[in-house]
Amino acid sequence: MIRSIRVELAIYLSIAIVCIIGLLSFLSYQSTADELGELYDANMQHLAETMIGSDQIANLATRDDAATNSAPSKVRGEQDYLIQLQQQAQVIYQSHQRAFDVNTARAGLSTQWVNQRRWQVFVAKRGTIICVVAQDFKLRQRAIREVAIRLIIPQLLIVPCLILGALLVIRKTFKPLLTLSSEIDARRADQLEPLSIAQPPDELKPIIQALNRWMQRVSNAIAMQKRFTSDAAHELRTPVTALKLQMSAMQHGDQAALDHCLQQAQGGVARMERLVHQLLTLAKVDPDARQQEMQSFALSPLVIKVLNDLSPLYRKKQLDIGFTRADDVSMTGLPDEIEVLLNNIIVNAIHYTPAGGVINLSLTAFADGLRLEVDDSGPGITPEALEKVFDRFYRAEQSEVTGSGLGLAIVKEIAFKHQATIRLVNKPAKTGLIVIFEYQLHASI
Repeated sequence: MIRSIRVELAIYLSIAIVCIIGLLSFLSYQSTADELGELYDANMQHLAETMIGSDQIANLATRDDAATNSAPSKVRGEQDYLIQLQQQAQVIYQSHQRAFDVNTARAGLSTQWVNQRRWQVFVAKRGTIICVVAQDFKLRQRAIREVAIRLIIPQLLIVPCLILGALLVIRKTFKPLLTLSSEIDARRADQLEPLSIAQPPDELKPIIQALNRWMQRVSNAIAMQKRFTSDAAHELRTPVTALKLQMSAMQHGDQAALDHCLQQAQGGVARMERLVHQLLTLAKVDPDARQQEMQSFALSPLVIKVLNDLSPLYRKKQLDIGFTRADDVSMTGLPDEIEVLLNNIIVNAIHYTPAGGVINLSLTAFADGLRLEVDDSGPGITPEALEKVFDRFYRAEQSEVTGSGLGLAIVKEIAFKHQATIRLVNKPAKTGLIVIFEYQLHASI
């Protein structure tokens, strides 16, 4: 079923207009009917009091039969009142030639049935004179109904006008939304600039802002993908070319040259394998991905696990590695990605620390966060390279360690995703490097 907010709004507004106008018309009808009824009652009372107070009542009893015979027999309208005068229980005057036996025991207004017809009756008394003014109730109600309907018809006729006005207002109100839709439809697939709508309504601003944020994320993701593709192509080109040259040399060399080329080819394949693995790891560290998988976990056991996994490396170099402080701390994030971060930091420390060197780890808890320090006894880094080492494929010029230059770039991406910070500090006199990882607790990830 296709739903349209505009259609639903038009339907609901139309129903509301019809109900409100209908209620107002009903109330107007009731009010008009009551007021007309009171007006007719006042006229009857005035007529009765005028008749009974007239000095000509005595002459009515002696009028000739011709005048009596000429009186109408039927009440022909709501303004045609039946008037009857009685004196000592005898009818001395009646305006219409018909039997009209009414109860005059109680003065004032009353509704009575006479000859199977309903009448509105007003009885006035003065001495022995009784004046009865009666009005046909059916004719009276018909007249009241006709007047009331004539009054409410204009109210009912305004309903279509109000509905049409509501439809025009709805159309104008939804115009900014249609404008936004048209602008989005007109864009190319690669056109991800922020939307700009002149003076958008307040209700549309959150949608525009959300779309702009989403397009910024998509733009960043596309830029990251393009950069990854470009970097991967650039970095893989060199080892592939080297392999081709070594394979070509294998075809024309002696056994010694063949063994040498084979050894170099194996080293090139290992470097290419490590490069591909790190490229794939970097590609998976998307700042917006896996947000729903964030969880709280203890950091100390994860550091110990990484140290156990890397034990062959630091034992081979006879390094002294361990904790100088290990507080019980927890953080919220993705344990597998934090494990990659720790692995890259510690592997770097192992690679750049000379044989027999020392690597100290310190895990400190604070009221609002934690800090992990990895302190090695390597050569350190030149001051101008402290920030550059976080760039992809950057390697310090004096470095003798083979690598792809992606390890710290991956560390930076993971830290950024977890709203943490990573920085490097040289120890005095080139006695080593300290890697500091800081995380704020209760950060909105």
